[in-house]
Order: sequence, then structure tokens, then C-alpha cells
Amino acid sequence: MFEHHFIVRGHDVTRHARHYLSGLLGTQRRKNIERIKADVAESDYQGMQQFVSDSPWDHLAVMRQVGEEAEATLGRSVDTALYVDETSFVKKGNSSVGVQRQYCGRLGKLENCQVGVFASLGCGHRAALVDFRLFLPEAWASDPARCAKAKVPEAERVHRTKPELALAMVVAARARGSTHQWVGGDEVYGNNHAFTAALEDLGEVFLMDVASNRKVWTSDPGPQLPPPPRQGKPGRPRTRAQSAPDTIKAVSVATLTAQCFAAEAREVAIRDATKGPLRAPLWVRAVWVWDGKSSAARPRLLIVRQDADGTFKYSLSNAAADTPWERLAYMQAQRFWIERCFQDAKSELGLAQYEVRGWPGWHHHVTLACLALLFLLKERCGARGHTPLLSARDIVELLAIYLPRRPRNESEVLRQMQQRHLARQRDLDNRLRRINTARKKPAEN
Repeated sequence: MFEHHFIVRGHDVTRHARHYLSGLLGTQRRKNIERIKADVAESDYQGMQQFVSDSPWDHLAVMRQVGEEAEATLGRSVDTALYVDETSFVKKGNSSVGVQRQYCGRLGKLENCQVGVFASLGCGHRAALVDFRLFLPEAWASDPARCAKAKVPEAERVHRTKPELALAMVVAARARGSTHQWVGGDEVYGNNHAFTAALEDLGEVFLMDVASNRKVWTSDPGPQLPPPPRQGKPGRPRTRAQSAPDTIKAVSVATLTAQCFAAEAREVAIRDATKGPLRAPLWVRAVWVWDGKSSAARPRLLIVRQDADGTFKYSLSNAAADTPWERLAYMQAQRFWIERCFQDAKSELGLAQYEVRGWPGWHHHVTLACLALLFLLKERCGARGHTPLLSARDIVELLAIYLPRRPRNESEVLRQMQQRHLARQRDLDNRLRRINTARKKPAEN
């Protein structure tokens, strides 16, 4: 189904694609090229390295088909949704494309890492990663030499915010025929007024988490545009809209929740979980949001859920005002499944275990991990009638039997160990040679 993507300019690299995917779907703890070569029968290290790092196959075409296949599996349901989120990849040094010291969600702190923004198509408890964009920090986008060294295409040497990347993926999803019923995201996207307004203007329904300090109005603030400047009037004319003076001031969603939740919330069923229906107290309230610049405020539904530990989850949606609370609770809880995609892709498919530095290598590796995740989705959907609890790990362990692997006897282990030691010694010799060469240059001068 995907073989034609790997025949480029007369070169057929489907064998390397098959070997690399087989390695990602293997049981090895590490899934870099060295370990894949040691695990997958007949695989070639140099061939796979060139296939991932430099081969000109089009990752966009592969991901387009991944999205179409996911749509055929999960689409055309009232529960089909598109979720946007980012995930980080911890890296050392400063050569890996897009790397810098920035917030790392995996560690919950600032760290040297790369960040990718992803889109996941989900329906119920099934989901697949269908698109992604590498976040390129301003320091990278403004450094042509650094971008050239990392093989960043000239058209991509532009800094775009995470919400801008997410919006591009929503537009691309509709262009390829996605039938998602709403868009979900965390507070990075929900707090961005420009992003949610753009979604609404595109005709998208969304439900996005927001931070506890997000300000809302309990009635329409009635923004007033500044009057035209008068000729000869002293002073600087007002250029920003302002809310009508008799309206209620903006209040944080946490403050509003403290005032109303206890009296107005009710317990609703959220979704089915492994231990039975998941229920929680929920409160929904009509509010307005305004960015302080637009000519009109936008109506929203504030959805607040109290979890078992007593904490609150806050979300805003442009769903219809008469949407049942149970439906809103379900929509709010479904963003969990893109996190599950990241978990399966990182723990079982080596999503974060690449050892490439350039733009093509990063995009090729992530594309193949998404393709492997699509395979797991199809297998799980196909088995739901007779093995409904089939997990990603179950499939990976079964593939260890069905896919051709190298023998794990003593002689093979010793042979692979010797090859690794030879490669490490070559690296050490090359490094020592570079150091000695650098020391000689000042003496010659």
C-alpha cells in the first residue's frame, strides 16, 4: 500500500523502509539504526542510515496517505475528533535541527530539546497520529548557516508559533477530507485567542483546555470601537477598542468556578473506562471572551470538571449553547488519546530514539513511527471482535515471532558486540585525529 512512496528517481528503497519499520515494531529496548540492524535479519546499517537521513522520498506524501488511511478507519462518526498537541525530544548539544533550551513537557521543566507539534485523529478510544510539524525557534530561523548545515529547506526557515503550526494542520486535515466533528487541544492552544478565533472563522467546532487564570466575561462586554479622530483635537487619539463601562469586569475561570461550581455542578458520565463508566462533577456556563482589540466579543461555553483528586480542568468551547453537558464532558475527556498515541509511539515504536540531526532525517524517522502506529491501530481495530483488549505491546511481542529476526545465539551476540566495538574504536580514532590536527594548526601559524 505504501511501497510506491519509496521508489524515488529510479531507486527502490522499499527494502530499507521494510527493515526500518520492522525494527520500530521490534522488542528491542533501543530502536536506533544500530540496534535495528542487530535485530532485523538482512538489514544493512549504511543503507538504512542513508534511507533515513538523506534519501529524497517524500515524507509529506506518506503522511498524506497515513491521514487518509486513518480517516477510512476512524472517520465519519459523531465521535471523530482531531486533537493537536506537542511533544518534546530531549537532546544533547546544539546541532540537532530545532534544538534549544526550551520547555520540555516530558520533564516538566526547561531543557535542551526539540519540540514537534502533532495532530491526532481519534474516535472513541482509538487514535492515530496523522500529521506533525517541527517547531523551529526564532534563533534557528534567523541563522541561515545553521539551517543550511541541518538541511532545512529554504521555504521552512521561518519561525512559526505552535498554534500557527496547529492551525496549518487543521486546514490540511480538511483539505484531505477529514470528517472530524471537533478540534481539541491543551491550554497552549486554548489560551491563544487568535488560534481559537481562526478555527471558529474556518467553521470548526473546538473544545480547548485553558489555564485557571484565563479571563472571561459573564455577559457580553460590548466592545466599543474608538471614535474617528477629530481635526485639531489635542492629544493622542484612542486606537484600541474598549468594553462598555457598565458591563461586568473580566474574571478568571478559577474565580468564577469558586463562586458557582459547588451550587451548580452535577455529576455526569464522561466515558467508559477499563474499570467501568468514568463519572465526575461538571459545570457548564455561558461566557464571553475578548482579546481587547476585536470589534466584538465571542460567546463561549466554559466547561469545568472536578477530578477525583479535587483539582479542576477548565475548557472553553464554541459548541452550540444547547449542547448536552454529557456530550461536552465526553469531548473534554477525549484529548487523553493523543497522549496515549505519544506513549505508545515512544515506548513501543522508538519515536524518541532516533540518532539523526538534520531536517530530512527527523521528518523521515517521525513519519515511519507514525506509519508503524497506523499499523498498530488497524491491527487493534481488526481484532476488537475477538481480542478487544489487544495492546500495542501485545502486537509488538507477536511480531517478534512473525517478522524475520537475527538469531540470538551466543555466536551472533559476540559477532554484533565485536562490530560495535570496532565502530566505537573508529569513532575514538577519528576524534583523536581531529584533536591532534587542531593542536598542530596554532603551532604552524
